[in-house]
Amino acid sequence: MSTSLPSVLPRKPSGVRVMVLKGQQELSDGVPNKSGKENGTSGESNQIPPLNADREVEIMNHCFDDVERFMSRLQQAAEAQTVLNQRKKKNERKTKKDKKTQEDGLLTMKASPPPEEDFVNIFQKIKYSFSLLDRLKSYISQPNAPELLHHIFVPLRLMMNTTGGPALAASIISPALTNGAVKLLQEHLTLEENELWTSLGTSWTSPSSHLGVTVPPYTPVFLDGWKPQTHDSTGQPFEDPIELQHKVDAFNETKQKQSQQEEAQQAAQSPRDGNGHAHGESHYCCSYDFVARNSSELSVLKGETLEVIDSSKRWWKCRNSYGEIGFVPFNILEPVSALNKTEKDGSVVHRESQAGPVPHLKRFSYTPSSGGPTTATPAVRPQSMVLPSTRMQGDEPDRVLIMNDEFLQRIARRRGSFKQTADNSIPLNYDSPSSEVAAWLTAKGFSAVTVESLGILNGAQLFSLNKEEFVAVAPEEGENVYSQIMAEKTLLKNAQKL
Repeated sequence: MSTSLPSVLPRKPSGVRVMVLKGQQELSDGVPNKSGKENGTSGESNQIPPLNADREVEIMNHCFDDVERFMSRLQQAAEAQTVLNQRKKKNERKTKKDKKTQEDGLLTMKASPPPEEDFVNIFQKIKYSFSLLDRLKSYISQPNAPELLHHIFVPLRLMMNTTGGPALAASIISPALTNGAVKLLQEHLTLEENELWTSLGTSWTSPSSHLGVTVPPYTPVFLDGWKPQTHDSTGQPFEDPIELQHKVDAFNETKQKQSQQEEAQQAAQSPRDGNGHAHGESHYCCSYDFVARNSSELSVLKGETLEVIDSSKRWWKCRNSYGEIGFVPFNILEPVSALNKTEKDGSVVHRESQAGPVPHLKRFSYTPSSGGPTTATPAVRPQSMVLPSTRMQGDEPDRVLIMNDEFLQRIARRRGSFKQTADNSIPLNYDSPSSEVAAWLTAKGFSAVTVESLGILNGAQLFSLNKEEFVAVAPEEGENVYSQIMAEKTLLKNAQKL
């Protein structure tokens, strides 16, 4: 801890005294009653009976009083140190020493900083006050809880400067903050206050349940000897309000976990919908590659996991792991939960490939494949699934998908020659690494700019782009690259038919 104190401006005690609002409605503490039900509408209300509120407000006022006393002590020490420094400068200029040894000794005693345990005591009371403010926020006004937060951060900052940084404050585990206190701080601190708060570490920014250690209970001891009332009017002992709130938080978290487990069990046992998938399922695995043809559809790869947003129609609205949203045919999706179950009735469950989905990151900002070129010719991956030609009345997207594939093939034939030429380029497929893609583009005679822009993609990524995306990446040669890619797709399809 620093031996010198920073200079401070003269300050007067704030005189802040918190009073309970009159006419406050009696509300419960949010703990389970004898019937096992929770009082009140929400366990997060943290609202307390008026008698307890009066007691807790008095505790908080005494915490503030001790902080004020400590700040006055720091101010006196800083002022004494300033006087000593001025006298030392004067003594250096004089040839004879002044006879003020006794007076200097008193000033030296006043200028010495308080011991470390005194700083720890005030840091603990500041943390304790944060949790009390959250419990009392519905009961106090003028100043209210957020205003008092700003008031507390003034001495907290000065104490951190005096101790040479956040190390001493960060070492204080007990008392731990409640869930509500953390939320109160997150919502109402200024940018500077938030920077100071986060510098204190997890013991100040995380609630008790997230610390991962057993936090010993804390009981404040006040400098004036005052002690809070220990028993109520019926003779029942009062429990420390913050320890009580920790129990409420633990109860609410346990209840929330139980509710989540019940929802998961209900989803697993829920009936299946008209498309053959279970209600409640939200994550599905792709059984085939699918290339989007317009901006409303989503390109996916076999084995990629999607979150289903809307499954009310035959084309499902999905979100991939990179936040991209679009429509995908429902019959190329399998529930992720089904991948871990035994196959029934001979149905094939397509498992996610070990390589996992190809990173998309941002649009046109693809990450090159980490694997290098292999000596053996990689196997051709399955093409985009073509939906059955037989359809029920009203299944317009199915018909569009079939017609669109035929239309794309015709466009590819008209765009330019897609026959194998004498360029000796290696044919592309879905498993081609980025090095083969770059070599293929070079062999086709595309410019260095186009090769540099598209050569970072692997085969699957290149095949997933549509015409507009090619033009966006390579404005001059995008259409030509698209025509060549369509030709390669046609060659792959023909090779599969053989």
